[in-house]
Amino acid sequence: MFVLCCDIKIGSVSFASVHEVQIKRSIYNLAVTAIIKVPVTAVLKHTGEPPAHIETANAIKVGDSVEIKLGYDGKLHTEFVGYVKRLNYKVPLEIECEDEYYKTRFINCVFSKKETTLKGCLNSVLSGIKMGVVADLTLKNFVINNKPGSWLLGYLKKEYGLIAFFDINGKLYAGKANDVKGETVKYRLRENVISDDELKYQTAEDIKLKVKAVCYYKDGTKIEGELGEDGGELKTLYYYDVKDAKELKALANEELKRYSFTGYRGKISTFLFPYALPGMVAKIDDPVYNERGGEYFIEGVETSFGTSGARRKIEIGIKA
Repeated sequence: MFVLCCDIKIGSVSFASVHEVQIKRSIYNLAVTAIIKVPVTAVLKHTGEPPAHIETANAIKVGDSVEIKLGYDGKLHTEFVGYVKRLNYKVPLEIECEDEYYKTRFINCVFSKKETTLKGCLNSVLSGIKMGVVADLTLKNFVINNKPGSWLLGYLKKEYGLIAFFDINGKLYAGKANDVKGETVKYRLRENVISDDELKYQTAEDIKLKVKAVCYYKDGTKIEGELGEDGGELKTLYYYDVKDAKELKALANEELKRYSFTGYRGKISTFLFPYALPGMVAKIDDPVYNERGGEYFIEGVETSFGTSGARRKIEIGIKA
């Protein structure tokens, strides 16, 4: 029998048990969020000091660093690294946390250039933020007047269709969805998958999809085009510096085929193991319907941990 365990550090105090932890991360959300529920009073261990019985809220403050490790039988994985965003004085005490995105709220951005690259802009204004994969995008007449870094990331997401999020190591990803293929996680339905009630099998013929393709050029102009079925789900795709409208249509058509696939869509529920993060690839095998197996990008992960057990909900996207 597996025994749940945790190691949660907030500021200078540590918790070996909590009421509940909820962590939500998605490639479509700018911030990874965590909610930790702990007793109002507890025996806490401060770094370098013996355990002491104190009021929890007095030992934690907004801005404190947070690290959450969860697992079984002493084998822990890092599930969250970030900061305390807010304390909600409830019973139990509720601690709201955000990942590295929290720091961008306090970075004041001032920038003005006739032409720059996305990476150059981000490196210039987001001081102290580590960069991961950043799209090769040219920005024309790009001006930021005293805006927080969080505003900038939201603007890039809205105006240029970029996916922006921080990985588990605190590095910023800013690019197209599913451009980076991470490690493969193996799932076998009705074995290491607790529930597949939210997992649906679809055929390409059943999917009605309309694609709107938008291309931005280095001179600041853009072109747009649409293809697919009227009345279907509308998906907007973004491209940068393609040759012409004909090439844009060809690229959009390939993406239309990519999203109109025969396979699974939806979510599965698992235990904490196997470990999974957005950007990884879920290899799903079905021992009953062998022909339905496939590999899919993991787009979202919700992790819960507490006195009632631990679960991980995996949201899959298109085929990898």
